[in-house]
Amino acid sequence: MNRLTTQELRIAAVIALGGLMAVLDTTIVAVALPRFMTTFSASLTTIQWVVTAYALAMVAAMPLAATFAQRWGARRVYLAALLVFAASSAAAGAAGDLGWLIAARAVQGLAGGLINPLGMTIGFGAVDPARRSRMTTITGLPLLIGPILGPLLGGFLLDSLSWRALFFITVPPALLGIIGVLRWIPADVSSAERAPIDLVGGLLLVPGVVAVAYGFSEETLGAGTRAAIVVAGLALVAVFTRRSWRHPAPLLNVRLLRDRTFGRNTAVLVLYAAPYFGSMLLMPAYIQVIRGDSPMVSALMSVPAALGMGITIQFAARVLERFGPRVVVGTGLSLAIVSTGLTMLVLTPDTPYPLLALLGVFQGAGTGAIMMPTIVSAGRNLRGPDLASGSAILPLSSTIASAVGTAAVSAVFTGLIAEATGGRGLAALGDPSAGATLTGDVVSAYRLTLAGVLAVMVIALVVRLRTRPVPVASAVEPTTARSAA
Repeated sequence: MNRLTTQELRIAAVIALGGLMAVLDTTIVAVALPRFMTTFSASLTTIQWVVTAYALAMVAAMPLAATFAQRWGARRVYLAALLVFAASSAAAGAAGDLGWLIAARAVQGLAGGLINPLGMTIGFGAVDPARRSRMTTITGLPLLIGPILGPLLGGFLLDSLSWRALFFITVPPALLGIIGVLRWIPADVSSAERAPIDLVGGLLLVPGVVAVAYGFSEETLGAGTRAAIVVAGLALVAVFTRRSWRHPAPLLNVRLLRDRTFGRNTAVLVLYAAPYFGSMLLMPAYIQVIRGDSPMVSALMSVPAALGMGITIQFAARVLERFGPRVVVGTGLSLAIVSTGLTMLVLTPDTPYPLLALLGVFQGAGTGAIMMPTIVSAGRNLRGPDLASGSAILPLSSTIASAVGTAAVSAVFTGLIAEATGGRGLAALGDPSAGATLTGDVVSAYRLTLAGVLAVMVIALVVRLRTRPVPVASAVEPTTARSAA
């Protein structure tokens, strides 16, 4: 019987609640940037730090989750992260000036960056490997639908209440999460020896991943400056990786990537997350610029994908247990590829919204069969300290891939639009002289960008199909194992 027990369902619910808060706070604020510009009389470049500070702090905290869990226990650190998240959310809502708000958002991000990796560690550790897919049916849902529901909730709160509600809204769930941790998540098993902290590794990896994320996501900087920041960040990450390969207790156990089960599934996760999250900027731009509709219409058009994901993930666990990750993830990738390809083919200046919504359902359904099953497959044989490291590596890889994918899609799209409009960009469509030919050229730029997205998804499918299945082990050392996935 692979169903979760009542106690395990309670643990899953607590983890899902924490994950939903952390993910929502990544996207819920984006719709309020114009309001912040007016409220604080600041430029968009300055206001953007309300989002950037949170995102970079999350990336900085993720690599630390494994070490913190090993030294002080996953439950203790998770509880502390929820407390800090609740306090910083309240501080952000009560902010009296922009500096205060940005500082509170940075603290929020530090707590949020610990919540998801630690939640995965606790959730996977609470059940045997054969039922980890059942656990992610609940714990993984917020990670998939949060980025889509965030703007909808943000728009509603902004219109109905005020910008402060965007931050106060997460305080009650955080307090409920704290109560749930105290009541239902078992206390950490004390260890005679506390795991040492790899300080040098932290000084290499944390600035490295932050620099990579910042260089790819900060569009206000010049291309040369961004490239230099990314190169510097990659150099730090490379030095960390080389050092950690031989270090007895590294900040993150990168040797896990040598195991085919973990390494290849991580590669699939990265190869899908980059184009999928990167392409999220295309449809809102199409709806608002080509079609001339409101931001609310573009937000509503994201709902079908959320429904598709929500439905699929409820069945993914049972299907994964029966057919294995190769079939489930391969089918999900195939569905995502077909829906993306069809979107590319049918996209015109007046494609019916119901058709685009239907394709969004299929895209979401494919994503629901890819992301969580891939994470489960990657971590299916991890134990102890390796589970803590793997639980940090997976979300960190996905986050960095999302930043890289968004930057890449944005660069390709911007370049193609500039070519189609003679260097004038999307603003050219607001010119009364813009005719059907120019609009058609811009739509062609959308299609070509989607073609690039499609190509990377195909590579992810090839990697997944070339990854052979391996049975769940009762005991394995992933740092040395070389079994097929």
